[in-house]
Amino acid sequence: MNWLLPISLLPLLAGLGALLRPAAGRPALTVMGWALWAGMATATGLGLAAGTGMIALDWLAFAITVLTLFVGAIVIGFSRRHMKADPRLHLYVFRIGLLIASVLIFVSARDLLSLALAWLASGWLLAALIGHVPGWVEAGAARRRALIAFAWGDAALVVALAILGLFAGGLSLDRALAAVPGLPAGVQAALAALLLVAAMARSAVPPFHKWLMGSMTAPTPVSALMHAGLVNAGGFLLIRFAPLLDAAPVVQWAAIAIGALGALFGTGVMIVRPDVKRALGGSTLAQMSFMIMTCGLGAYAAALWHLIAHGLFKAWLFLGAGSTIGRARPSQLAPLSVADTAIVTIAAAALAAVVIGRGLTATLPLPLLFALLTALASFAGLLRAPGRIGAQAMLALVSTGLVAAYLGGVHLVEALPGLPAARALPPLGLQLAVMLPFIAAWAWQAARLPLPTTLYIRMLNTGGPALIR
Repeated sequence: MNWLLPISLLPLLAGLGALLRPAAGRPALTVMGWALWAGMATATGLGLAAGTGMIALDWLAFAITVLTLFVGAIVIGFSRRHMKADPRLHLYVFRIGLLIASVLIFVSARDLLSLALAWLASGWLLAALIGHVPGWVEAGAARRRALIAFAWGDAALVVALAILGLFAGGLSLDRALAAVPGLPAGVQAALAALLLVAAMARSAVPPFHKWLMGSMTAPTPVSALMHAGLVNAGGFLLIRFAPLLDAAPVVQWAAIAIGALGALFGTGVMIVRPDVKRALGGSTLAQMSFMIMTCGLGAYAAALWHLIAHGLFKAWLFLGAGSTIGRARPSQLAPLSVADTAIVTIAAAALAAVVIGRGLTATLPLPLLFALLTALASFAGLLRAPGRIGAQAMLALVSTGLVAAYLGGVHLVEALPGLPAARALPPLGLQLAVMLPFIAAWAWQAARLPLPTTLYIRMLNTGGPALIR
């Protein structure tokens, strides 16, 4: 039995209630919030029951369901004040309710038809919320840009699922996945490529990234809600259909290359954008590209933990974006020397080797190495920051805690039954080829070297407004 699917009725019914009573916008938000917290409690109870063996549960769907309900409930609470003067509040609540319900349906669907229909609905509803403000030309253009990007990905997904269903002889998801090993190699590669396109379009991986950068016209709560199973839905899709991706080495290499390039480009956009929300959008572009790269490497547990942790963190950052107004500009750090860069890199590699060698995690070295490299680079930055020793020590402890949280999260996700197993380690040359551009980019930024003018302008314009009419 699909225990999680009925939870989607709670936000669906609350959203329909808001549409039927347009004058009761704020009370509808209250009802929606209680519905989502009730769904959260129900999902938690189901998780406890599954943990004791009382019921069988799809743990991938469970993880995304809990993320969506939790972030959704927080966003609804935030919306009570942020959206209180909106003349179309009832329509906002209606769309939010249906959007959350559609995410819950496609992550818990056990048949291809329900998955496809809910996926399509979530894209349309998200685009509608991006263009929520009537009469704003930029918002309307951003909505159309999102619809165009989603149309490419949705078409790829529908074609892939239709072909897979035909070969499997039915619409059952389990039956379709079981049929993958028996498919011709060419069909496996074609289906995996179509699913990769669908994941890239929804997760705003280049060349589909412009819809995300234009989506900053959406109300701030919508920008936060995107990170609860929407912009990161591409990772869910690749994890769900991991047998297809594993059967197509060419597509895996494409995911690695596209993800790595997108992560570097998104990081550049984040650095050069002067406005908060589009800088956060560039960060999301980079993180989603990194997630796609991680799936290409076969580190599905690391990709799922990345999806969850990034979703929570980025939703929090978007909800707090307005508080940056008037905040003091942080002090500039001293440039990092070549020697410091080498020390940080070697230390991160050594720690990753120790963690993997002792069996503390089964994830691939690259995602772990990047996490440790980020933490150690942050620690090196703290040592160069002006301020009291006590404050620096406290920040160092926080950095250490974040590394421990990452390792614990990956270990927890790896223990979930039913998730795709990590593939064998890729060749060392491939790992180095992926790792070196990131280290070079970090060293370039830490040394505060200028970007080439053409590249700088390209990154700056990527965060500009959508002008499609």
